[in-house]
Amino acid sequence: MLRQNKIEESLQNASPALDSSYLSLLKDVEVQPIFIMGDHRSGTTLLYKLLAATECFNVVTAYHIIKYNELLFHQINQTEVRSQKELDEHFQFLGLQNRIIDKVAVTSSLPEEYGFILENAGKPSHICPENLGIFIELCKKIQFVSEPNRDLLLKNPWDFTNFLYIKQAFPQSRFIFLHRQPIHIINSQLKASRSLLKMKSLYSTLISKQYNKMYDNPWHLLYQRLLNSVFSSRSLRRATQDVANALSYFIESVNSVPNTDYICIKYEELSQDTETVVLRILNFLGLEPKSPLSYNTVIESRPLRLLPEIEVKYDDLYRELRSYFDYFGYN
Repeated sequence: MLRQNKIEESLQNASPALDSSYLSLLKDVEVQPIFIMGDHRSGTTLLYKLLAATECFNVVTAYHIIKYNELLFHQINQTEVRSQKELDEHFQFLGLQNRIIDKVAVTSSLPEEYGFILENAGKPSHICPENLGIFIELCKKIQFVSEPNRDLLLKNPWDFTNFLYIKQAFPQSRFIFLHRQPIHIINSQLKASRSLLKMKSLYSTLISKQYNKMYDNPWHLLYQRLLNSVFSSRSLRRATQDVANALSYFIESVNSVPNTDYICIKYEELSQDTETVVLRILNFLGLEPKSPLSYNTVIESRPLRLLPEIEVKYDDLYRELRSYFDYFGYN
């Protein structure tokens, strides 16, 4: 336990000074990010992993988040491989095999959300004027330590209702919108939040300082558990409203983005005909896969199990979300 605490402390509190003397190297780094846009639990992690596997993109990984303040240092001093290996060994020491909430395997190269970097810097987890400078820095850092001839592909569900601001800040940006049957999103969001609250996720403590702090505050943790309890109707009500608001934003805002700058796909199509959807996305971006994909190693078929409270209220939820079902072509 002592070793574990020491390692976690060093990972969480890496000094920004390690990279500070190298930040001038980022001055001439140019990025035109491509964004995967989807609500929480809509399948963005799956899509991110699939597109990363084509070797067409640079992506944000667990390593980049946990070692963010050391990335340039390790790159310049040619210690990046060793640093990544140490992180993987730490995951193994902790017994981390997957993220629990979605069974995605945990490795230092796992594609992750840039929102954690913003949040860990004490800023909002979505892009805004307050953290725009940090976001630009993280984009340049990732591009600098990655393959120079690849596009930077990003994902962060907190920015799904923020793409108009992003388009304004980055006029050349392009979007891959991912949609999923709304009730299934709600079901998955509730499962994920309850899982993270039921038992402390060691992986989540490494990538999210905010999550770590929650477990350091027993009263706040208890409040969140009660708020998200199966006995609380408020959690379902809130999740439903959040999903409805996100879909409303998309429908009302997407026409403000040139149709040449975005593509829409469905999670269900991605799961059922993965290769066709991935190739359609690459074609939209004018790219071809640089690595043959073995989709059966990426896609893990899991049966959909609805929570009891969603099964009971399914018809009510459908009526409430009917306009979104119709808009996105869901029966």
